[in-house]
Amino acid sequence: MAAYAALVSLMNLTDQIHNHPLHSFSFDDKLIQSLFQNVSFLLDFIESSHQDAKHAEELDLESQITAAVHAAEDLIESQLVDQILAGSTINQDPKSFRFLLDLQTSIKKKIMKTINTKPFDKSLQKIIQKMDSIKKKVVKVKGGRRFKDEQPKYSIPADSFLTRKTTMMGFDDYLIQLMDVLTGQQCSRQIISIVGMGGIGKTTLATNVYEHPLITQHFDFRAWATISQQYDVVQILKQILSSKEESSSRTTVDQLGDKLYKKLLCNRYLIVLDDMWSTEVWDEIKVFFPDNGSRSRVVITTRLSNLGCGFPFVIDLLDEDRSWKLFCQNAFGEDVDCPFELEKAGKEIAQQCRGLPLSIVVIGGHLRKSARMEDYWEFVADNMNSILTSAEDEQCLNILHLSYSHLPVYLKPCFLYMGMFPEDEVIDASTLVKLWVAEGFLKPNKEQRLEEIAEAHLKDLVDRNLISVQRWKRNGKIKSCNIHDLLRELCLRMAEKEKFLCVLKLRPMPLEGERRLAIEGEFRGDYFHYEVFYALKSANLVRAVMCKPGLLPFHFKLLKILKMGREEVVRLDVDCLKAKFEQVNLRYLSRELNLMTDIDDYMRRDPLPPLCLGPSIIKLWTLQTLIIKGHLVKIIAPSEIWEMLQLRHIELELVCLPDPPVSRSRDDAVVLSNLQTLSKVENFKTSEEVCKRMPNISKLVISYNREAFSSECFQHNIGCFNQLDSLDCLFKWRQDWRDFALILSYPSSLRKLSLRNSCLRWGDLTTIGSLPNLEVLKLTGGHMVGEAEWTPDEGMFARLKYLQIKYYDLIEWDAHSSHFPVLESLVVIGLSKLCEIPSGIGEIPTLRYIYLKYCSLPAAISAVRIIEEQEEYGNEELRVEVEFWEQKESEMFREMMKEEGLTTNNFHLIT
Repeated sequence: MAAYAALVSLMNLTDQIHNHPLHSFSFDDKLIQSLFQNVSFLLDFIESSHQDAKHAEELDLESQITAAVHAAEDLIESQLVDQILAGSTINQDPKSFRFLLDLQTSIKKKIMKTINTKPFDKSLQKIIQKMDSIKKKVVKVKGGRRFKDEQPKYSIPADSFLTRKTTMMGFDDYLIQLMDVLTGQQCSRQIISIVGMGGIGKTTLATNVYEHPLITQHFDFRAWATISQQYDVVQILKQILSSKEESSSRTTVDQLGDKLYKKLLCNRYLIVLDDMWSTEVWDEIKVFFPDNGSRSRVVITTRLSNLGCGFPFVIDLLDEDRSWKLFCQNAFGEDVDCPFELEKAGKEIAQQCRGLPLSIVVIGGHLRKSARMEDYWEFVADNMNSILTSAEDEQCLNILHLSYSHLPVYLKPCFLYMGMFPEDEVIDASTLVKLWVAEGFLKPNKEQRLEEIAEAHLKDLVDRNLISVQRWKRNGKIKSCNIHDLLRELCLRMAEKEKFLCVLKLRPMPLEGERRLAIEGEFRGDYFHYEVFYALKSANLVRAVMCKPGLLPFHFKLLKILKMGREEVVRLDVDCLKAKFEQVNLRYLSRELNLMTDIDDYMRRDPLPPLCLGPSIIKLWTLQTLIIKGHLVKIIAPSEIWEMLQLRHIELELVCLPDPPVSRSRDDAVVLSNLQTLSKVENFKTSEEVCKRMPNISKLVISYNREAFSSECFQHNIGCFNQLDSLDCLFKWRQDWRDFALILSYPSSLRKLSLRNSCLRWGDLTTIGSLPNLEVLKLTGGHMVGEAEWTPDEGMFARLKYLQIKYYDLIEWDAHSSHFPVLESLVVIGLSKLCEIPSGIGEIPTLRYIYLKYCSLPAAISAVRIIEEQEEYGNEELRVEVEFWEQKESEMFREMMKEEGLTTNNFHLIT
């Protein structure tokens, strides 16, 4: 919610002002302390009351809190920017950080001459007085507790729109599987949790099973209770007992529970607990369900994957075929085919529902009552979201809104933020985490880094089935994710209501007071739609802007986040970045520069002059993430970068880092303790001084060129980065890098390693194979000098899960399951001389995937033999994919498979 996000952001801001290691700001300490106390009080109120039912008075109170906090943040950050810009003209010695600190007193005096703080103090005092007034109202609300007392005991069932009469078209497999579990031979009581996002059909599935004749005959006693978010144990027990008999309205929980226990003790029972939102309710009532050894079952429906009640029965989104069948059933009725002229538009409509039964049922019902005209169906296909969210009094959104209303207050800003991304976009999880951190609405704690808190929040939203995982990392973390269209629409509705974010399209709209802005559409060159131009001109308080390729016509004084797509520039020079660095409040800057050159300039491949960032970068007082990408973009960083203690992630196409200023003592060194990502550094000199200054680096990408031979790179010190998780080293210019690469050392913490063109021999991999935590190894480019055979040593690669070998002159490879005991994926690319994939690889019990691309025909055939052999042993989980450079190779491969009689179902030839 907006109030929580604003309060946490302001608390974090006041902390940065007080504890910033480089900048000393001129503020009245008493005023800031008074502000902090008010914010702490109001935050406690929001956190303690967030799940109570909201009435008009309380909603108005939250709006007042948000407005007051935003006003304070606007005022303070404006003053901060003015002070920083005024102090930027002072001559500072960039090589002497301690000297700079000694100058802060005189700097402050000069700033105070330039900036009159009396109007600021007066304005801040008014805001504090407004907060005091709000506090009095909060005390009154907390004392009365009337909001909590009046909250309803029941809410509509989560899948009420998919009524009990809805048949299970597309759910046949789930129906059979669930009935098998319910009627199985396990004698002890069994708990089954049907899990899935809102509207996916959990209640519908449970209903169809509950009312199936086989189930009614199998169980002696059946009962159904709807739990919902606001539950009452007495009412739940009465619902269960009312299936057989009426209960007195004055009975207690213990009396009802005892009656239920005795009733169930001598019967084989089936209890359905529909729409459960927490483990607390189960903990309160499970004692009343005896484990009587009669094959009794309890079925729970929930949106929470992490509820932890019994065996999880997960419902996934429907595939394309089942979506179409369910759509036809609802659009035309039973046993009626779709007319030919409507089939194309109909399938597009069904596809846009993205497998969510709720969407399919709603849109199908809408079309069933509408004219069966091709033009209208095409109109519906082009306007799916607006129709879905307006149909049946917005019942789609009402059902999904239950998931949002039940979120803890700290997750609501994270969920609403998903509306910043375009529809159907696959979102990189690490980018999302960086943006949440930069926003400042994550509440810090002493045990975790902010990134760890953000990752936990993302996982929580996934467990609540509000965000879908697209890809997982090898370490079990989320690599990429997305959000269903209807849930994104819910994000936008709630965000607009709470003034959390705004999506700007090609139409005029007021942007005064907007905090976050996502610009849809592409704007290239100097052209900008005039309506968007004037709208942006009014967005003087915006803090976050995300847009696709194009140029922004304005710079925003208080901007914290700027994420832009590819921007075309006619030349690469510091002016490309200068204007952005003048926005000194930036915390997150991401840009991709695309140099516009003609083909002759491109083919010459002359090195472009690097971009030299000036010392003014130090003015970006809270910069956390700096991302600059683009072909041939090379950046020379100033020495001031070693003094930017807020930096967390540096991701540049190529950067030259200067040596840090030598510290006089260990305590004198400026330590970039927040820095976790550094990519991609040219000839990185990992001296002891450098290692000392960035102790928490977890991801490091280095590019070595031939100049590294003539300079000391201290590559043996890389092992000193004892928090390093991922290391990627690229060796360029076709040199013999073997001696250089042999000096590399690796920390025991290393989980992922990529070496490109290292010229290491197979026998040189012993050190790498001994790394205790190595899970991912990528060996790319160049040949293993003097060796065409590889026999790994026993006991190596004990935890390796992913192995990629790319473009090596490997001919003979002798390996067994003991060499890679937990390997899950093998990727082999460009091994044109390889005789075969070792048959022992197939015996690795964890192996699930083998991929060969541009390899020899014998190697590809050997991979298919492996999978056929594994299938004979009952291993149906291993998959093999093969891809060739030329079509004729694919044809030859097919002929070879026919000759050997290879006919596996788990093999795919990519053509």
